[in-house]
Amino acid sequence: MSVVDRAAETEEGQFDQLPEFELECMYDDWDDPTEVTIFSTADGDSLYSAWLTADRDLAVSLADLR
Repeated sequence: MSVVDRAAETEEGQFDQLPEFELECMYDDWDDPTEVTIFSTADGDSLYSAWLTADRDLAVSLADLR
């Protein structure tokens, strides 16, 4: 399923721009990281409730997704 729902298109046409996000990342260990945590730096977002953590051994390269 696409992030942008095709049914949400307006009568004027398709969406012209993709959304932009202000994201930062942190590692569990800077010398030998095993996890990366991505979080929003936008003023309205709370660090305590909006983050995503991925384990390096379980992650898939974006190049391998195609």
